[in-house]
Amino acid sequence: MGQKIAALFVIGGGFIIQGLVTISGIVSARLLGVEGRGEVALVIALGGMATQLTLGGSLANSVAVRLADQGVTARDGVRHLVPTWVLLGVAGSVPFAVLFVFLHGDPGATYVWWLGFMVLMMALQGMGFRLVTNALLGESAPMNRVAVATLLPQALSTTALVVLFVAVRESSALVVTVIMASSLAIGLVVSVLLLQPARRAKDDPTDQVEGRELWRMTRSTYVSSIGPIDGLSLDRALIGAMLGTAALGLYAAAIALAALTSTLASGMAAVLLPRVAGSQREPAAERKLIVKWLLASAAVLGVIGLLVAAVARPVIEIAFGQEFAPAVPIAYWLIAASALLGYRRILIAVLQGRQRGGSASWIELALTPVVVLGIVVAAQMGEPVGAGIAMFAVAVCAVGALGIAVLRTSPLGSGGRHARGVPVPSARDDA
Repeated sequence: MGQKIAALFVIGGGFIIQGLVTISGIVSARLLGVEGRGEVALVIALGGMATQLTLGGSLANSVAVRLADQGVTARDGVRHLVPTWVLLGVAGSVPFAVLFVFLHGDPGATYVWWLGFMVLMMALQGMGFRLVTNALLGESAPMNRVAVATLLPQALSTTALVVLFVAVRESSALVVTVIMASSLAIGLVVSVLLLQPARRAKDDPTDQVEGRELWRMTRSTYVSSIGPIDGLSLDRALIGAMLGTAALGLYAAAIALAALTSTLASGMAAVLLPRVAGSQREPAAERKLIVKWLLASAAVLGVIGLLVAAVARPVIEIAFGQEFAPAVPIAYWLIAASALLGYRRILIAVLQGRQRGGSASWIELALTPVVVLGIVVAAQMGEPVGAGIAMFAVAVCAVGALGIAVLRTSPLGSGGRHARGVPVPSARDDA
């Protein structure tokens, strides 16, 4: 029963967060208009990219695995590594802040440099938030603590934006990003307070996670943890750079609806991965589990995608306003792409559970340049909807390639070619 409750939380929490994100997107669009909404979208995209590429991606997953393997608290296990992480985080964030200034196209404006600083803050806080929440999972924190840590930042941000809209009806991108960063900072502080207390003295190495081993694991799972096709916001960054913040504002409105299916799929993949990994000694049961999840997830994502597509036009035109009407055709393509890209996360979970995550990584690497090429072609045509078509085409290719990879692999315990000499993983060995 406890596992079912945890699974429902992981999946259902995604719904809640995406609902809050959608509300924030609508309110910020009303506050800022197309141009300002695009500026906020670019800040979020570059901050998220910095988070994923540096400490908030593979390292965060590795922290959860190492803490769980050693059975230690985060304060005992990794606090000796925090000073190094802070320096690396700053060094990794500054280039993205500068990149924002030049992508915006007005480096002489002080206002633009302040928005670049907000990219830096969002990136650093995003890294810290991912590390702390994964640490909570690694030290097996109660689900109510995980719920508070996960939901609090977005709940605070959405509430503050709604209050701002009621009070002033119009604002600037800088004010909105300050509200978002402040909410994330509060959530980060609360999450740190939710960590279990240390059991050892600060200089006692008894329970410390070994730094080299942690970095080795981080490197080995880097690409599959990032998911560069849609995990780096490459599409939004390129649209903002090549088509301008107005086009990005339309694209961001479309993706606010489309992201529901991918968020749901990420929750499903998080639940499925340890189950696949823990079933490797029972090949028949493992295959049955995978078939059940693949069929069920396809049905759920398909139905939800159709429902979202059915309401896309009225939601965008009523909630965002008539000036966002050109986002409707973009939304149709992105909804389909998001459902397929979400399904790819589930296929990746199967491959990782079978210790074949390397295959998924190569597929991701091969298709990432296709995303870039598709966005570039769309930009040359001057049509934001072309970016949605490009994402859909890449999603089709990804699902096809990963599906073939899943069919060509087998459970480790079945005696297949790749199983020889490979230890059977536990439910927590592969993040």
